[in-house]
Amino acid sequence: MSGETTDTVTVMARTMSALGRLTTRSRMRRELGGQSAKLSPTDMWLVDRVSEFGPARMSELATWQSVDRSTMTTQVGKLEKLGLVQRAPDPQDRRAIVVSVTEAGRQLHEESRAAACAAFDSMLADWSDAERSRLTESLTHLVDSLEKHLSTKSEDHSTER
Repeated sequence: MSGETTDTVTVMARTMSALGRLTTRSRMRRELGGQSAKLSPTDMWLVDRVSEFGPARMSELATWQSVDRSTMTTQVGKLEKLGLVQRAPDPQDRRAIVVSVTEAGRQLHEESRAAACAAFDSMLADWSDAERSRLTESLTHLVDSLEKHLSTKSEDHSTER
């Protein structure tokens, strides 16, 4: 690796660490999530996933979240008690369970998305349209690369939470 690449990777690692720290602060979670800040990030990811992509089998959600099926069962049960998702037998395979979002879950997702958009709009108010576009393209590319990297690695579901 060249010196320039090493420096870039070092700054990237430092920046990712700072992002992780900042996005878990309660104020940031409230600003980005509105009412959804009362849920854990993991719970909200699941509500968002089912809201955006439609009903999904429990096994698919467990794989997507890199957790055991039993962990997903517990998580979905919590969200079901809150009235945000519902479970039903899969019409294609009655042995499988499909999770779908309820109207309350859809509304929470939409409110959370609106709060995040408003917060980012405010935070980036002094950025040009070109800067915002570059950031969006880069972050989208980063997420795609992370997803690809993680999907090609053998994951031990018992250690990832």
